[in-house]
Amino acid sequence: MKVWFSPPPNNFSDLRKKSFKEVAQEFEAVLLKEVLKSAFRPLVNGKSFPQRLYYDMFLDSVSRQMAKAGGVGIADYLLKAYRKNQPLNGREDIKDFIVDILKKENLPGWLAFIPEVESSYDPKAVSHKGAVGLWQLMEGTARALGLRVDKEVDERLDPFKSTLAAVKYIKYLKEKFKSWTLVLIAYNWGEGNLRRLLEEVSNEEEILSRVPKETRDYVNKILSKAKDVRG
Repeated sequence: MKVWFSPPPNNFSDLRKKSFKEVAQEFEAVLLKEVLKSAFRPLVNGKSFPQRLYYDMFLDSVSRQMAKAGGVGIADYLLKAYRKNQPLNGREDIKDFIVDILKKENLPGWLAFIPEVESSYDPKAVSHKGAVGLWQLMEGTARALGLRVDKEVDERLDPFKSTLAAVKYIKYLKEKFKSWTLVLIAYNWGEGNLRRLLEEVSNEEEILSRVPKETRDYVNKILSKAKDVRG
């Protein structure tokens, strides 16, 4: 009979090569396995060594799959705590962080293309119109969403707080306008502008043809990226 042994735990040098998210998931898998072992102990007691080994391999596999699928939230909690105390480094790190928040709020991950188009994932981006941060929020919009914007502090520059505010705004726009196309138009062109246009026309294609070219290109670019992701 062939017996397969799982590889030894990662050493410190191996862990340093992994992202914090991967390390957090592995930590959660270890904890989940201990919980499952306690639950299965009555079934394993008195079994032969090969049977106990099989149960151990089975629980190891199940715990890792559970952790990777979301587990019970331990890895998510660790990741959130880590991110609050660590700077986001690079576009991919910022994009992954945004996608995680979107999914947690039951929003499609492709909405992370909004800050890509808006600011190229630059938390300190400032437009000539006065929009600031990853999501290019205007001062009035930011304050309405609960962000502090004054001479001392501009929370639009905070990736975590500005993303939570932007997600809140997107959810509000989706509830109001229903269509993602209209949400993107409102986000870029302004809610008031879109509302006035809707008093004249209701067909999305016609609406898109009558918005400024900058907004039309913006919407088409994001929807095209979203289509590529969704296949």
